Amino acid sequence: MKRTTLIAITVGAVLGTAASGAYAQTQSNGAVSPDQQQQLPAPQANPPAVGSAGPRAPQTTAPAVGQAGPSAPATTPAVGQAGPGPAGDEQDIHHRDMADGRADRHDITREGADTAADHHNIDQKEQDQKEQNERRDIRSDERADARSIGQNRADIRTDRADIAQSRANIGANETNIAQNQADIRTDRADIAQDKANVRANESNIAQNRADIHTDRADIAQDKANMRAEQGDLRHDYAEQRAGVNEQSAISQAHAAINTDQQDISKDRSAIHTDAHNIGTDQRNIQVDRSDVAQDRSAIHTDARNIGTDQNNIRNDRSNIAQDRGAIHTDANNIRTDRQDLRADHHDMRTDGQDIRNASAVTTAQQQRVASNTGKPASQSVNGAKPQLTASTLADNAAANSKKAQNEQTTHKAWYHWVW
Repeated sequence: MKRTTLIAITVGAVLGTAASGAYAQTQSNGAVSPDQQQQLPAPQANPPAVGSAGPRAPQTTAPAVGQAGPSAPATTPAVGQAGPGPAGDEQDIHHRDMADGRADRHDITREGADTAADHHNIDQKEQDQKEQNERRDIRSDERADARSIGQNRADIRTDRADIAQSRANIGANETNIAQNQADIRTDRADIAQDKANVRANESNIAQNRADIHTDRADIAQDKANMRAEQGDLRHDYAEQRAGVNEQSAISQAHAAINTDQQDISKDRSAIHTDAHNIGTDQRNIQVDRSDVAQDRSAIHTDARNIGTDQNNIRNDRSNIAQDRGAIHTDANNIRTDRQDLRADHHDMRTDGQDIRNASAVTTAQQQRVASNTGKPASQSVNGAKPQLTASTLADNAAANSKKAQNEQTTHKAWYHWVW
């Protein structure tokens, strides 16, 4: 049993007890004034049947604000006219209850429409918040895609610069390889020439040593000839002192001695020249051998440089392949980001169309609610859908509570106000 029903029963019992005591007191006094006869209702001949409405009693308590209480008593009939009977009162109560029921049903219908509109506004607000979040996410995706496109373009420029640098490095390495190969050929030619020079110098040394040996043998022979010719010359001088004419033999001996002396001088000069040539050839051999060692070291260095350059070329070509793959990947990323941007723009256009359609649906629903309830459709100043606020929710809750109290009070029979 509801609290309001208990309160009504308690108040009715108290008022019924007070009315019974007052009625007994007036009966004991035995006289009732005409005014009291007009104000007091006529006593009911028979008690009301179970489930039927009894005679009306004057309202003892004022109804709550917004609640429909029992109707006022009928006016006092004039002298000679019959007052309202119990059957007329019941008919009037029945008509009023029917009218109040229709009014309550109309109010309930209107409140149901308001509640539905409130729920729709709540759903619409949640949808708007969801759409705002989606738009924020779409804008964030657009900014991220734009940054990704810019980064990919920068990466493509960097990769192209790296490819150009790698190609330049390959060209420089190929040039170095060609130069090193030319140096190797030159060094090998120098080594061959140095070896030939060494062999020639060694041959010259051998020849010079042979010439020195020959010249020394010639000197020894010339000295032996000189000694023999000097012995002949002394013999010729002795014979000439003995009276023999040996002047011709003496002249020949002097000429032979002079010739041997000249030969000895030439041989000595040749020996000196050969010795000098031997020293020169030996120094040349040392220089050639040093050149051969340097050329071999240069060949080794050039060969090592060629290997390094070839390795650099392989690395540069690998870098070029990687940079081309990166450019291809960045180009695919740019195409994907552009597709994402187009999809985001399409989503934004679709969301805008959905918002316009939702606004049109909301306006149509409000117009239908207004046509059903008789209230004008609430619209904002700019024609957008109404926003659900805390004050609106509070007003709707108070109105629903008020209508529930009216329904509980109006549908009670007259005896609920007494008993």
